[in-house]
Amino acid sequence: RTCHSFMEPDKKEDLELQQPVAVAGLDNVADDNKFSGDKKKGSAVRSKGIEVAWKDVQLEVPLRNADGSFKILKGVSGVARPGKVLSIMGPSGAGKTSLVELLAHRAVPTGGEITFNGRRWSDGMARIVAYCHQLELFRRNLTVFEHLYINARLRMDAATTAEEINERVEEVMNRLGLLKSRDTIIGAPGLGGISGGERKRLNVATEILNHPSIIVLDEPTSGLDSFLAASMMSMLKGISKGHGTSSAAVTVITIIHQPSSELFMEMEDLLLLANGRTAYFGDSKGLAHYSESVLKKKIPTFVNPADRFMNMISVYPEAVEESKLAIEATCDAWMVSENKDRLINIVKNAQDLKTASSRVDPEPHVQVGKWIQLKVLLWRELLDRMRNKFISVSILIRTLVFYTFVGSLFFRLGKNASQEDVQNVVGALFFIMINQALTFVIPTVQTFPNELVIFRREHSAGIYSIPPYYFSKWLANIPLDLISSIIFTPIIFYMIGFNDSDGTVIGGFIGILILETLLATALGYWVSCMAPTADLALVLAIVFVIFPLIPSGFIIRFDAIPVWYIWMSNASPFAWFFRLFMINQWADYGDIGCSKIDTEDGRCSEDGTRRLFKDGRAVLSEFSIDPDTDAQTATIILICLTFAYHAAAVTVLTLRAKLGFRSSLSK
Repeated sequence: RTCHSFMEPDKKEDLELQQPVAVAGLDNVADDNKFSGDKKKGSAVRSKGIEVAWKDVQLEVPLRNADGSFKILKGVSGVARPGKVLSIMGPSGAGKTSLVELLAHRAVPTGGEITFNGRRWSDGMARIVAYCHQLELFRRNLTVFEHLYINARLRMDAATTAEEINERVEEVMNRLGLLKSRDTIIGAPGLGGISGGERKRLNVATEILNHPSIIVLDEPTSGLDSFLAASMMSMLKGISKGHGTSSAAVTVITIIHQPSSELFMEMEDLLLLANGRTAYFGDSKGLAHYSESVLKKKIPTFVNPADRFMNMISVYPEAVEESKLAIEATCDAWMVSENKDRLINIVKNAQDLKTASSRVDPEPHVQVGKWIQLKVLLWRELLDRMRNKFISVSILIRTLVFYTFVGSLFFRLGKNASQEDVQNVVGALFFIMINQALTFVIPTVQTFPNELVIFRREHSAGIYSIPPYYFSKWLANIPLDLISSIIFTPIIFYMIGFNDSDGTVIGGFIGILILETLLATALGYWVSCMAPTADLALVLAIVFVIFPLIPSGFIIRFDAIPVWYIWMSNASPFAWFFRLFMINQWADYGDIGCSKIDTEDGRCSEDGTRRLFKDGRAVLSEFSIDPDTDAQTATIILICLTFAYHAAAVTVLTLRAKLGFRSSLSK
């Protein structure tokens, strides 16, 4: 603590000189934080817990549309101790979120130093720091237990048994009051499910599954009433002391917005920020005394000290300049106060803790393998898909309606086709190919943009790698995609009357549809991984589907495509699918006769001397398709393209994850 008025006079010197990691004004620090050490050396050695200390931390970011930069944090110092909850308060724009992101290593400062038990950040520490975001994001179709179990399975050591995982999940649910909602669907705000308070607690529960040493929370009480907010703070205090979850003390750092009187009474350590500067650091119970003794502004007895102090450091729209001057005066008063000097000494001593027992390296941890990650994530995706019955049913109904409509529109045109029916049958094949592509590309391209925030949170926490995450989504969609492609195929096939004299054509037709389904989903995932938003993903999907469709052989024949667009035709998957559909239909099609209209219009004669298409191979020749070589070539190219799209999607997603994390560190 920084305010000497919070201490008993006879304890000042002892706290300041012999317990450097404590803040002035705290009693029984050694007992609360479990200090033990070599008294001869005059240093305290922490046996459990990690102390986070920061000195003169600065954060400066360049202005986007102008020259220069903007200072978010301006030389902030402080300390957060295990066994205690540090609450950070301040008006909007004070730098609260920026500071906690720095302390959780979600960003790096442009100046100053942050240490953990006297040591700087190392990559191995990421696993012992938990960050709870303000916005709770969950898979809404999972139950509370399923959500926690899946996270525990991915976060905990690979050697952890299923029984131990169950015990840990039950322990956390019991500690955070989630047992009654154990089997309740999480849902979403406004759509049913667990309550707002339970969502907040579930957010915390997710992060403490793996026994973190440091927990950073961004406004965990926002949106809760005064009772639930005070209960949340009481729960965080219990977690910090290790009650019910671990025998080790935990360092808890949280942002609090507009605390009620009940919540303020539960608070322990307090940091007040204003305009990127420190306005107060100390015991929350001593805020009123600090205001009166240092700032010479008395806070009435029955007024919430937090509300009154926040009024002092907030900008009033009707008096902007006066408010800014008052804020600067408040922060300047802190800078020249005795409290600030004590805090600097405390931080200095905390950053000098480099004895062997103060090490912060986590215990050896073996992450679950990629195969286990894939199985767990696939289970999550399948649960989500099975409970989202509306989407599954709508896909099946849409496919049935479309196939029935197209089958009735081209009804029996393929059965004993005449000269005038050829173009109609080819048009039906082309339309089926277009529909199959759009049916699976359009919904797929929105997959990753819609889950980008959840993915970034989970991946930045290191709970899984990208390939298992990607392929779990793909594998979960395969069953329904293939079912919708197969079960309704006979409807459209036999309604149109496609050639199937020996019963093998329909098998080839289904095989081509399955291959197109697999390629379309792969193409959709690739576009989805590239697009930053769902709206842009839809635009890109149209571009990646429509342009390759134009030189695909139906709108313009292959031999008529200009030489400078040959590459586009060869790279177009739909040009090769069109070849396969055409070969499957016409390669073994026999004699194509003349209808009455054909004869009357002079297009052909019954003796065949003037027929445009003598048989199916003549149709293929008209479209510049070679049935003897194009079928095998098309199949090989399409399979290779499918794998290439998947590989490109995983590569893009990996790059975006790395670049996104690095950009967040450079903010």
